[in-house]
Amino acid sequence: MSDKRPPTERIDSLDLIRGVGIIGILYMNVMGMAAPEIAYYVPTWYETATVWDHLVYLAQSLFVESRFMGMFSLLFGVGLAIQSERLADRGLPVKGALRRRQAWLLVFGLIHGFLIWSGDILTAYAVAGFLVLNWTRWPVRRLVTVGIAFLAIAQVVLLLAFAGSLFTGRNIMDVPELPYTALQIEQLRSEWTRSLARLRLNAGAFLEMLASVPFVIFWQNSGTMLIGMALYKSGFFTRPPARRRLFGLLGIGFAAGTAVVWLRYSVGVETSAAKSTLSMMMIPGLIMAIAYAGLLVPFAAGASPLIRALRNAGKTAFTLYMSQSVLVVGFFVLMAPSLWGALGRGPLWIIVAAFSVIQVLLADRWQTRHGQGPLERLWRSLARGSKRAKKRAGGGTAAG
Repeated sequence: MSDKRPPTERIDSLDLIRGVGIIGILYMNVMGMAAPEIAYYVPTWYETATVWDHLVYLAQSLFVESRFMGMFSLLFGVGLAIQSERLADRGLPVKGALRRRQAWLLVFGLIHGFLIWSGDILTAYAVAGFLVLNWTRWPVRRLVTVGIAFLAIAQVVLLLAFAGSLFTGRNIMDVPELPYTALQIEQLRSEWTRSLARLRLNAGAFLEMLASVPFVIFWQNSGTMLIGMALYKSGFFTRPPARRRLFGLLGIGFAAGTAVVWLRYSVGVETSAAKSTLSMMMIPGLIMAIAYAGLLVPFAAGASPLIRALRNAGKTAFTLYMSQSVLVVGFFVLMAPSLWGALGRGPLWIIVAAFSVIQVLLADRWQTRHGQGPLERLWRSLARGSKRAKKRAGGGTAAG
């Protein structure tokens, strides 16, 4: 069975999955917004870390890390496939229209990454999307085969970094000497919470991230998008496998993720080798992301206020993603700079929980009153505007 729908009909399960995903990713991202970048990877980055830091780190590693970002990458691929179908159904050129959307997404991503938060993922999605959009018509088997091959390529560089760090003892991943002292954190805080200094430091960190895109992130995202397209074409988002099979996937992903966490602690969670296991966690993360998505599908048509609100959050996911960065970074940099680098994982999760409730409620209210989210509307308008401008310049009549 296919997930294909009439051009204007939405698939409720995709909105619900996207809504859950946009909430889940902040439980990881907050560590890179409210503390030094290394806090994202290491639970004992500061001197007064407690057992709670380890417990929350374990929860992050086993249930959050790469899981919700994996869900978003899957759904990005699904989105490309759906847009391709809708454009084809209307008799419009597919690739030109999709390229314009990707070009504007790239603009949003670069603005986000350079000016707001260096952990931006939109730029990497845009770059991967430029390639993947050419393959939206591929059959399921080819999508899966090439997707798996790309995922394998994504593992190579960081596996080499892991081996090099472990066997040579070199700090290949540039992990700072940890834990940071209170004085060091204060010095970092004074830099990261000053507007001009933050822009400079953030831009430098984003450039480092961009440098890794061709070696790891591009292949991981492209492979996951292709898997997402294959799942969509196979009917996964309307009739997923039996629940027992999904729980089996969940168990496989959890076991593999546990092995990665064990490896991190075995080699020393503060070491370069441990940081380089980031790519290893992407595989169990993707497996669990598929299971998460499948388990959510039966609830998608529910009429409860919670399900409806999460679906509406999914419809506004682009706006919510950008607002997370603006509001969280703004809070720790402008409103409460003394809290930057001062909170452990537990308190930050509490803040994220409260923030998530507010975001979902506001998204639900916006969708009920206004429909399409503000940034979703802007993105669509810009893509269409560039299309109309090109049409006027060329004097043509076809729309892409």
